[in-house]
Amino acid sequence: MNTSQPATPLRKALLCAAISSSILLSGCKIKINDDDVDKVTDAVVNAGTGTGGGNVEVPVADPSKVSTSGFVFPADAIYVAPDAKDGDDITNQLLLALFEVADDAVVVMPQGTFTVSETITVAATNGVTLTGYGINETKLNFLGATGDDAFRFEGGNDITIRDFGVYEANKNGIKVVGANGIHIAYTATVWEGPLEANNGAYGLYPLQSQNILMEHNYAYGSADAGIYVGQSNNIVVRDNTAKNNVAGIEIENSTMADVYNNLAVGNAAGILAFDLPGLEQGYGGNVRIFSNDAYANNADNVGSGAVGIAPPGTGVLIFAVSDVEIYNNNLTDNETSAIELASYFLADPDVANYPTNYGSTMANGWSPLVKNIYMHDNLIARNGGNPRGALLTDVINGYQLGANAKGTPQVFPAIIYDGIGELLANAGAIGGFNALVGPTAAADGVNYDPYGVSDNICANNNINGNPAPSYDDVNTGLVYGTNPADPANWNAGGTEPVPTLLIDQMVNHTYLNCVQNRLPPAEVTFKGRAYGCTGDDLAEQACSL
Repeated sequence: MNTSQPATPLRKALLCAAISSSILLSGCKIKINDDDVDKVTDAVVNAGTGTGGGNVEVPVADPSKVSTSGFVFPADAIYVAPDAKDGDDITNQLLLALFEVADDAVVVMPQGTFTVSETITVAATNGVTLTGYGINETKLNFLGATGDDAFRFEGGNDITIRDFGVYEANKNGIKVVGANGIHIAYTATVWEGPLEANNGAYGLYPLQSQNILMEHNYAYGSADAGIYVGQSNNIVVRDNTAKNNVAGIEIENSTMADVYNNLAVGNAAGILAFDLPGLEQGYGGNVRIFSNDAYANNADNVGSGAVGIAPPGTGVLIFAVSDVEIYNNNLTDNETSAIELASYFLADPDVANYPTNYGSTMANGWSPLVKNIYMHDNLIARNGGNPRGALLTDVINGYQLGANAKGTPQVFPAIIYDGIGELLANAGAIGGFNALVGPTAAADGVNYDPYGVSDNICANNNINGNPAPSYDDVNTGLVYGTNPADPANWNAGGTEPVPTLLIDQMVNHTYLNCVQNRLPPAEVTFKGRAYGCTGDDLAEQACSL
């Protein structure tokens, strides 16, 4: 059969009929690629038995050849330890199956719960699929294993990882470095029990790669980020669940990333976009965070390093990264705030030493500023009930002192912009070392820009989801005023910025009231097909907003 043939409704109906009894699907409401449809319908039609009148008897697919997500194992699949029993150590069988594995091979891990005692490294594969029988049907326990990573993929193209769970990895669950084409689906990384500092760091962890599609995954218990993409380009992260991690979903120093239709709950911070200094890929941008649910992300932050500064109780955190659009998200019940925008100056206020400490990384394109952020059409409710976190110490202190534009205490802001980078730029304090400070950006309405420079931090048309009588308790906050001529923004000597925490209502507010151009969608190309809002999700509601 021609595998490029599109899947018709009849073919998808045949697929449902073939697998529904074995995986208990309700209405076959799963996202299945057309090539999977072709594989199943080929098997069904070719195996059918003709009877009088031309009827075809459709057999039920062999459950040993289909994962619970609907992925069909081909006839030439490689089965790892097919006779293994629960509790068996299958390390050697995995190493043997994945050592110099042939291009386009499908490697199937057994059904059950098994022990793996060392890192499984897969080098420079092309078109290889590593699969189990399902996210709950194939569980691999790495407790006590040697090596930092449970699975480590090095290089390669068009790698598929799906339908299994990794438990108790020493440091990282599934790490992929330097690949072009990664599809991770229906896969779990789990550290059971409470969120603690000695849990593993990263769950699903693509790094320095291109064309990354992550969907229908589950990450629980990471002491850094549950679902993370770093120093990569062309990224789609959709339909995942991140729970009880320090950072639920994080995009770091990466470009062209769409993060949508995800659930982030019970983390310290739900969804993050960072640019950190000193990395091989100097900066990121064009990150769209939309149509996600980020609620009750109130866990204590037990992380270290950069993620350790994320304030617990955060829905979305944007840290020293520019060109981000945040829209159509449900951001509720986060105890610090719904959205926080912070420049690197909040983490390292030693401005005078930036040329010495960060000169080389700034020459590579990194900036401490946060710029060109557009927040719109988000539903925001019941945030800010217990603000905390070292990164926002100045903000919280200002809030507790009741300092704000109206002169009376206000509810802690649901949207917080630090403003310090813009203040320093407008004062000319960083013009000597930051290439982004120059007459290149359009003015952003009310923000004070004596040099015609704009940080373009815009919030409009967000939805106040608070019910009466607390309807007015959804606010927008500006920590440092951005007008360098205002003495209230400086200490008595006029040498150090002073946080003033200007607060206004989110609806009909003043400080961030502007509009920006929409960012273009990301697109992932994997095995010759396009994924994301300009590809297979073209008709997805979230992609039309």
